[in-house]
Amino acid sequence: MTQNIKRGLGDKETRLLSTLMADGKPIFTIDDAAKILEISRNALDNLLYKLAKKKWLLRIQKGQYLIVPLQAGYEANYLEDGFLIASFLIEPYYICYWSALNFYGYTEQVPLTVFIASTKRKRNFSIKKLHFCFIKISSKKFFGLSKQWVLNQRILISDKEKTIIDCLDHPEYCGGVIEVAKGLYYGKDEFSYDKMLDYALLIGNRAVVKRLGYLCETFGIGDKTFINKLRKQITTGYSKLDPISKADGEYKSRWNLYVNLSPEELIEWRTH
Repeated sequence: MTQNIKRGLGDKETRLLSTLMADGKPIFTIDDAAKILEISRNALDNLLYKLAKKKWLLRIQKGQYLIVPLQAGYEANYLEDGFLIASFLIEPYYICYWSALNFYGYTEQVPLTVFIASTKRKRNFSIKKLHFCFIKISSKKFFGLSKQWVLNQRILISDKEKTIIDCLDHPEYCGGVIEVAKGLYYGKDEFSYDKMLDYALLIGNRAVVKRLGYLCETFGIGDKTFINKLRKQITTGYSKLDPISKADGEYKSRWNLYVNLSPEELIEWRTH
């Protein structure tokens, strides 16, 4: 590993990268680098600049860098590193919405946006073509997390059931209800439906229960007991099936939903 790192690098550059990688710090700060090299700030700034120019480092934000994985070479696909980068940007956090759907293989779409939920606010920003979108949520919605391995690091991501519930809560962050329908269909044999029901109630948005019930019934997902439990939790008033769709629809009293997507639109992706 060290021998590979030495190629095209000076001794200080090699020592910095080798030490950081051995310490399990693919993302590091200027202060981290200063403790390793013990050189002047000007010299350190110049060294980091040269490493970034050689494409060994990617500057994430002021004073923070990512070591570009060796296997990525000079044509690094930074999308693969997006989750790892996100895990260092804010605390607390978890990867969510469209990003989580993609992680579990519940959508064929590969969004160039990493969605991160947190109880704190942070401004969105981009690194090259990769965009980081921070969604502030209430503490009562901060549950249903799973630790997953990404590039030899453990990151926090919504579990499979919470991913679906989050997306039904805010379809605008996953490309719309059709993407949630795909997720439900692809993951139908992997979900705990008792957990999904608990999550749907805990999230505090009864439109989620209505959307979940309608989609599951439409696609034949979940048993009758599950569907009946959802129906018992329906509140009065109508909610939109897809809040980001401007299409006309019809009212479905069974679920107290204004269904503004046709059955054909909901299943069109299955015919391709």
